[in-house]
Amino acid sequence: MSDTNCKICTMVLPSPYLVHENDLWRIRHSNETDIEHYCIIESKRHFLDLSNARADELAEYAALLSKLMSAQRKLIPNCERIYTFSLAEAVPHFHVHVIPRRDDFPADYIGRGIMSYPLSPALDFDRVGALVSALRAHF
Repeated sequence: MSDTNCKICTMVLPSPYLVHENDLWRIRHSNETDIEHYCIIESKRHFLDLSNARADELAEYAALLSKLMSAQRKLIPNCERIYTFSLAEAVPHFHVHVIPRRDDFPADYIGRGIMSYPLSPALDFDRVGALVSALRAHF
C-alpha cells in the first residue's frame, strides 16, 4: 500500500542510485552528501516505524541491514563505525539511514555530529555509479 502524498512512495529513483530492491524493501545510495556508501533502506509498503511492520518485513529488513553493513565494511577499509538511524520527521515513511564513518572523519561529524554533516556537495554521479556497482556485488 502506498501513499500518493509520500515522497518515498512516489519516488522515481534515477539510475545509478539503486543498490538493491525486492518486493518489500529498496536500498539506494544517498544523493544528499559526499559520504561514499551512505545508503538508505526504505520500506516499499507505507508505514511509519517498525512497530507497524509485518513479520516478513522485519525478517527481510534484518537480513538486508546486515548484508549492507557487511558490504560497507568490506568496501571501506578504514570504516570505524556504521551509523543507523530513522527519524521519519520530514518524510513520515519508514526508512533508515546507514552511514559508514571512516576513521579520518572530522571530529565535528563523529557520533551525533553526523547530523550536521554538510548536504553539499553531493557525490559526482559517475562516482555514485561505481560505488553502487560495488555494493550490488554483495547482493
